[in-house]
Amino acid sequence: MGWSDDEKAAERAYLESFASYKYDEYQQFSPGRRFIESLALWLNQFDEGADRRAAYDFVRRRLIFISHNEVNHLVELTFPTVVRPILIADTAEQLGVDACRVKAIVKTTEYRTRLRQTLVLGLSDGARTDWFRRANPQDMSNEQVFHAYDISDAKTEGMVQDLRKHLGKILERPATDEEARFHYVLLLDDFSGSGTSFVREDGQGGWTGKIAKIVDKLMKAGNLGGAIADEGVKVIIVLYVAADQAIDHIKGHLPKLAFGKGTIQFHVVHELGASTPLEDERDRAILDLVGDDRFFDDDADDDHSKVGKTSKRYGYAACRLPLVLAHNTPNNSIYLLWAEEDQKVLGLFPRVSRHRKLQ
Repeated sequence: MGWSDDEKAAERAYLESFASYKYDEYQQFSPGRRFIESLALWLNQFDEGADRRAAYDFVRRRLIFISHNEVNHLVELTFPTVVRPILIADTAEQLGVDACRVKAIVKTTEYRTRLRQTLVLGLSDGARTDWFRRANPQDMSNEQVFHAYDISDAKTEGMVQDLRKHLGKILERPATDEEARFHYVLLLDDFSGSGTSFVREDGQGGWTGKIAKIVDKLMKAGNLGGAIADEGVKVIIVLYVAADQAIDHIKGHLPKLAFGKGTIQFHVVHELGASTPLEDERDRAILDLVGDDRFFDDDADDDHSKVGKTSKRYGYAACRLPLVLAHNTPNNSIYLLWAEEDQKVLGLFPRVSRHRKLQ
């Protein structure tokens, strides 16, 4: 790096501090490797001088690493900042009282009924439904929180039976068939960079993606569709972290997605903001390296890249993110960050893809 002794001392202290604080917890490092080792190997692939300094400056000034504790904090915020206000507002409207009377409202049978009629589902293994439930032990029972949205008939039937039983205690009378169905469906996931995996047109006049698939399930008779009410249902989609590109995409497509049983809402706990993606002028030095063919493996562009309509060189769907999540680097980030270990380029935080090529 061409550093003086003083610069070495200062940079080493910085790197060791952040490695200990966050970066070493990255789950996809190979055995025996942590951040400092990965950084040294990563920097070594660049030419000495301007290229290596540009790469290091990117790490120092633009890298965003969201740790496990930070995601858990966003999970903890989801109920009090998103879900609870919706339930309170709906209860207040039903009772004809001011929604500001929070303490009185949450004690009512009407609020407790709505709370128990809320079904929580995970959209991926990043949904942290276990942490969500533990963070809200007074509000959510184990029987209304499930880690996925593809639920078996037996599990669905068990959820409805538990709902009927608990409502009987809340209402102090047997619940009707309509009452013993879920009126709120909370869908949780950790991150989206482009939004295309959640909802997009399938090219045949229909829709695909996680949201489209679960809306289709909710509309069908039996199973999950039979467990929710026939009308007045609110589907509440919550992402813990999302890029502006994903937010704009999802908000633009959701109104076109028909849901005959009710409405669909979309919320993000932490928005990355417009200044997060790499910009041509501000980030020219690192983008020059991203655009250099020496630092891209064509194998990274597979069939899934076609959905994003661009090369993954600048991240899936050209998201240009400098983002790393503690459990895995999203492919919406620039390729130099997440290049997989079986490719010719070294990634600083190598990604493990869900879509592995057969060797």
